[in-house]
Amino acid sequence: MSSSSERAVCVYCAASTRADPAFYAAAARLGTLLAEDGRVVVYGGGRYGSMGALAEGALAAGGRVIGVMPRFLQDLEVAHEHLSELHIVEDMRSRKHQMMLRSRAVVALPGGYGTLEELLEAMTLKRLGVYGGPIVMVNTRQYFDPLLRMLESAVAERFLEDTHRALWQCVATPDEVIPLLNACAYAQSVF
Repeated sequence: MSSSSERAVCVYCAASTRADPAFYAAAARLGTLLAEDGRVVVYGGGRYGSMGALAEGALAAGGRVIGVMPRFLQDLEVAHEHLSELHIVEDMRSRKHQMMLRSRAVVALPGGYGTLEELLEAMTLKRLGVYGGPIVMVNTRQYFDPLLRMLESAVAERFLEDTHRALWQCVATPDEVIPLLNACAYAQSVF
């Protein structure tokens, strides 16, 4: 693993431009905080919605931002134009793999299908011992409450073990992310 990836954080977030402005403010704040802490932001490379706000927050604070985007999305001209690096990959599967490969922690902001799928895959990979970093959900406007209830239900119904609750952390605001990341132990990832 390169030294740059050791301070890199993979952030899952949405491109929607129709969500409540509080979600974009939280994304921008997270980007700013990560940059101010000297962390590299690795994300999906988009310029709209929470994606754009995250990137703009980090870039405005002098941070390094790496985007990973499938070719078909680049062809639709949704890539952020001012990133430190933009890596074009063939498909969504490659995107997810590259984002995790380039980082040591995962932070999920509220989002739709893609964000939820990425978050659950990260949890699955951590459970299987393939991914070793922390997974943090930023629960802006209590967005993740239904998912957290579903995960608790899975524990109650014994699809998950009690110990699986330790696979993720949930915080209310972006300001809680850096202290949490600093307190987490990092296990070596397999990929």
